[in-house]
Amino acid sequence: MVEPWPLEEEQDLISFRIGGLVRKRMRSPRTGRTHTFYELRFTDWVNVVALTEDARVLLIRQFRAGSRTVTLEIPGGLVEPGEDPLAAARRELREETGYEAAEWRELGVVRPNPAIQGNRCHTLLALGARRTSEPQFDAAEDIDLVPTPLAEIPALVERGAIDHTLVLSAFLRLWLAGGAAEALAAAGARVAEGTAG
Repeated sequence: MVEPWPLEEEQDLISFRIGGLVRKRMRSPRTGRTHTFYELRFTDWVNVVALTEDARVLLIRQFRAGSRTVTLEIPGGLVEPGEDPLAAARRELREETGYEAAEWRELGVVRPNPAIQGNRCHTLLALGARRTSEPQFDAAEDIDLVPTPLAEIPALVERGAIDHTLVLSAFLRLWLAGGAAEALAAAGARVAEGTAG
């Protein structure tokens, strides 16, 4: 049976604003041999699936330096030291879109890349999102808000318009939790009553 490997030595190699690079020496319980690994150490992250009352998802379009592309994503970012994931999600949604939501649910937690990272990404659902202010971008952010009907998300995924792994994971969590069906049904009821918008 596979077991966790004991950590024998750990050394911080590089530190930067959002994390660092760590060298680890770990021993295999099976062979007894020690091996060197490298971890990109980051704080936890949050992603927000924000739905408006008319069942639109608040997507954002932004430039990503790592891929050197403009990506279609959901709001999200770093959990600051001492901050809980819900507070971080509320902050990121407000900063990146100018929206706030009264109802929040946790959809789940994933490990972005456990081979080289130890952090987690928390996905939260924000229901009834409403614009309350102007976005407050970081100096290194350029973001366009793209409210998109929830029903169009599968087609965007299928044609590759949404290709960010953590965003795909967030939508999978939404569908598995039944949140997509619930949001569409609620929006349909509001349209039928003439109260959507």
